Amino acid sequence: MKITPAWDFSTLAAGQIEAEDTPFNWFPGVLSTNEQNSLTQDGVQFPLLVQAVQDSRYLLVDGFKRFFWLTSATEFSAQKELTTQFPCLVIPESVSISDIAKIRLQTLPTVESNFSGVQLSGVLKLFLENGYSKDEIAVQVLPRFGQKSSVRLVRQLLDLVEKLAELEQHQQFPLPDSIMRLGCKDILPLLKFSQKEISSVVALVERMEVSGKKWRNLLQVLDEVSRLRETSASEILALPEIQKILMDSNLQGPVRYRLLKQLLDSWRYPELSDLRQKFKQGRKRLKLAPRMTLESDQFFENDDLTLTLKIRSFEELRKHLKYLGSGATELTTENTEELWNDLFAVLQED
Repeated sequence: MKITPAWDFSTLAAGQIEAEDTPFNWFPGVLSTNEQNSLTQDGVQFPLLVQAVQDSRYLLVDGFKRFFWLTSATEFSAQKELTTQFPCLVIPESVSISDIAKIRLQTLPTVESNFSGVQLSGVLKLFLENGYSKDEIAVQVLPRFGQKSSVRLVRQLLDLVEKLAELEQHQQFPLPDSIMRLGCKDILPLLKFSQKEISSVVALVERMEVSGKKWRNLLQVLDEVSRLRETSASEILALPEIQKILMDSNLQGPVRYRLLKQLLDSWRYPELSDLRQKFKQGRKRLKLAPRMTLESDQFFENDDLTLTLKIRSFEELRKHLKYLGSGATELTTENTEELWNDLFAVLQED
């Protein structure tokens, strides 16, 4: 970071520093335990970076985590806000916000990848609004945030931040934390949905408590079901079958995800769902012995069946083999051969 002679060093009271209404609070998270211990023992050793503004006020540019941690302590009173001093490097008011943004970029670690998709989108918007082209943002800004240089990604993130800003304005309350925590890969699928649908999908994030590949797959299937039925994602999510899953407070996150994904899959792939149901019914009619299971290929792409035997001892293995060797006599069904034929017929229906 280049410090010009025009910069001044000053000691400022906490009450003079504006940290809330500033476009430069890019770092998510809080200080580490080691950093907190260091501040407790030694105070602020490295100066905050601020820019002078009107009325003897100063806009915080770098040092947010340290400033917020120190000023959020329970013993930090209104009186201390007026007297507690912070060492600061002061950038003159005449420096443009575009140059400040460039300076802020240089304060980042070598590669800062701990940003959510919403946070990164907001940073890109700041650069765009202050004279940077999308090509410049792709080359100069994205790599600093652990992303590949991509004009397409810049466009997508800028479109996304506009869509979410409209949603926030319409709802008149901040976006939920669940959205704010999603990374770039997880938040980009929101672009599949229209402005009218986005509110329902954002609400889905809060209920599902899932991210990563599972979340992206869920949105993919939701979008496909919506297109297949020629209706909106909002109307799909409002269906009683889905609301029953989403609103059941007794369901844990993984179970809720599995049930919802299975339901959407059954609507997206009705023929495959029907085959799976027939196979499940046929397998049930076989009444296999406990600790024996029969499985097929998940998508019925071949005729193979897999019989699994769970054993704890040689005697249990012998019992399984005897059970299988005795054929229709031992199997508790009237027509085993017919059932096997039904199961293979299911495989051949694909």
